[in-house]
Amino acid sequence: MTTYQDIRLGRGLVWAGIAIGYGIAVAAAILSLVNSEGSLLSPFAFLAMLAISPTMATIALDRRPSLLTAAAMAAVVQGFVSLSSLGLIEFIPAILWALAVQRRPRSALEPSWATWARPVIAAVSILPLFVMFIHSDPRCTVTAADGTVISSTVDEGAAAGWRLQLGSSGSSSTGEDGITRSCTSDTVQHWEAGLSVLVSLSLLAATFRLWPTAISLNPSLPKSPTTQEVVGADH
Repeated sequence: MTTYQDIRLGRGLVWAGIAIGYGIAVAAAILSLVNSEGSLLSPFAFLAMLAISPTMATIALDRRPSLLTAAAMAAVVQGFVSLSSLGLIEFIPAILWALAVQRRPRSALEPSWATWARPVIAAVSILPLFVMFIHSDPRCTVTAADGTVISSTVDEGAAAGWRLQLGSSGSSSTGEDGITRSCTSDTVQHWEAGLSVLVSLSLLAATFRLWPTAISLNPSLPKSPTTQEVVGADH
């Protein structure tokens, strides 16, 4: 039987995972801002994508305990496909949320379609990352020894176009004069970053709208009085 102490510990684990998850999202956005040669919207795209799992965990606290498993699964999937080792830290909030699931009230109900909806949500959570690299836009940059960008042009020698590939590759060389020429197979464009943000927000909005609360699944549970009921009781 789940005790009150178990429930309190579970909520503490959820909040700890949420804090770590948002911290990862902010760190990834900062790294993207520092290292990105593409769209200035790229940091927002990474922020929105990596904020999916902690935001879902936050939604789960709003009488949707069965959604917490989906948040953990999304964190694991994003950690596996992450472009940097930073994403591997996402396993930490996933573990915390998995432990919290074990301490949720046994009476907590879940929708009949939750079994297949959770892995679908986890799979869709990496779609924003694919969207950012859906079109290949190779570019070469020439940088002076003092860090000043001399030129940044499209790499005519590399293939451009639509593709189904995650991430990009690059090369860099520095001459005796200190000038560095670096080329990347893809740079994130404004429309790619914007579309990625839209996909992330749409997933969160759909989850919040469609995932039922425990009260809607079990009408016999006590409800909090509405403002009109409280006002009516005073009269």
